[in-house]
Amino acid sequence: MVRIFLLGATLIGLYAVLLCTPHPLFPHAVKANNITLHSDVPLPEPAARHVLELSLRKLERSPLYSSNHGYSVFLCNAPWRQRLLFNKDYGVGGVAPYPISPNVFLRDARIQDNRLIAPSGKPVAGDRTLDYFIAHEITHQLTGQAIGPLRYYQLPQWVREGYADYIGKGDTFHYNEARQAFLDHKPEMDWNRSGLYRRFHLLVAYLLDQQHWSVGRLLANPPSQTAVEAMVVALQ
Repeated sequence: MVRIFLLGATLIGLYAVLLCTPHPLFPHAVKANNITLHSDVPLPEPAARHVLELSLRKLERSPLYSSNHGYSVFLCNAPWRQRLLFNKDYGVGGVAPYPISPNVFLRDARIQDNRLIAPSGKPVAGDRTLDYFIAHEITHQLTGQAIGPLRYYQLPQWVREGYADYIGKGDTFHYNEARQAFLDHKPEMDWNRSGLYRRFHLLVAYLLDQQHWSVGRLLANPPSQTAVEAMVVALQ
């Protein structure tokens, strides 16, 4: 039993090291300011730099962001790299394995089109662009680093994912349109994965933009999702 335990601990430790230092698997890189995009295939530099600059503009909206800190994003174009680094979350758009690693890992992408590629092989459509995924996942890292792992994983999902979406979507989100879709029970607000994120984003936008909460207050003492939904409905 002791040997099994030691073997398991060793494998977990090695995997954590891999998540923290995956650079040998990603020999290509482009940097814009303090974000570096790593890839297992060559990157078109001007397009990659443009995507990173779009991501930075969004991240700069967050008081949690610091220009003095470096951020690394790894594009996993090969399916085996996705399976290895996404682990149990294989199939999602991206992961931010906080607090094990400060890095962000994304699926394959078409850099020139600023699009992530879905498991279907088609580009992810709409306002969920590649720079959205980069900003979204880095925001998860920023949030965790700001409040610590215990509080981070105690946050309600609507706050954790809603705030990441709030930063990731940037100016493409329109509060009044989203609220009306919510009131009208439109399909884009359904409880599927993308609809769920839109609901969470709406609730965060209501508190930050309509009620003028600070991000610190939101993270320190968030109300229940049901309570905020009722406030959104009651708002005239």
